[in-house]
Amino acid sequence: MAVINVTPLTDITALIASESVNEGDVLLLEEGIYFQSVIIPKNNIRIIAKGSKVIFDGKSTLITAFLLSNVTGVLIDGINIRYYRANGIEIDSGYGNRIIKNTINNTFNFGISILDSSNNLLWKNEVSKCNDGIRLSAASTNNWIIENTAKECSDDGFESISAANNNAYISNKAIRNRFAGFEIVGSNNLLFENSSIDNVQGIIIGSGSDTMIIGNTIIGSRTDALTITGQRNNFTAENYIECTRQAGIFHLGQFGTFLSNEISYSGNDGILLGSSVRDLVMDNKLTCNLPENINDDGRDNVLINNIEKQCEPCGSPSDICGDNCDVKENSSN
Repeated sequence: MAVINVTPLTDITALIASESVNEGDVLLLEEGIYFQSVIIPKNNIRIIAKGSKVIFDGKSTLITAFLLSNVTGVLIDGINIRYYRANGIEIDSGYGNRIIKNTINNTFNFGISILDSSNNLLWKNEVSKCNDGIRLSAASTNNWIIENTAKECSDDGFESISAANNNAYISNKAIRNRFAGFEIVGSNNLLFENSSIDNVQGIIIGSGSDTMIIGNTIIGSRTDALTITGQRNNFTAENYIECTRQAGIFHLGQFGTFLSNEISYSGNDGILLGSSVRDLVMDNKLTCNLPENINDDGRDNVLINNIEKQCEPCGSPSDICGDNCDVKENSSN
């Protein structure tokens, strides 16, 4: 294994493709501005920024900063990426790659894209002003999305589509995105202790079953805070929801479980069971949600031991939340 020093004058794609670089080698990038797109065709290559001023600038002409296609064990660590026409980092049919501590902004498409890939780790990346911040698609499974931030994107902060199953989203932040903080499609995904702050919609769970939504914080959503349109057996527990203009939780599905959630100051019901069937709603705390704390429009749902409090004088959602922008979590950036 070798450590190879790289400067902005180095053609990194050609270097990796050459016989000078072998699996396990470390490319140590000197500070400076790099105008290039890097294609990584070898496994177990480590690309690491030597300092905080390693910048890949596509100048709105290059397509993607880093493309990992059919590779495993690649590490990309600590790089600033900006102004690419497609994605900051793309993993296509990859396995077990590690994307950590990168800062990505102003890409026309996605900050980080995972396509038909499994067992990858995205950790402590910061993405802003992209279309979607982090996007999983085309049957990407068993990926770990941990402690990333996606903010001020033109669509979703975090998105998965096309049967992206068995993925974990843990301790991520989605802030002031123009659509959803998290829009997740697929089955058996985990959303644990994430934050959605001041997004148009908080968390959307689309088609799929058996997803777990536990311990998340959703504040200041312009529409619904948590919408679940998935099919069956989704589990929602110990989430904190405050100051959403529409429903705190809106469920359309079967056999959902809602335990010990705390929901306050929603403008269109705290928990709204639409066409849902045989849900369990138990031990939730609901405060000053209008017009109702719980609105059951479904069939054969079971409500047990929920604690409901009405609004205090001068304590309606509009009084407490204002325009849903000046909420206490706005400092979380």
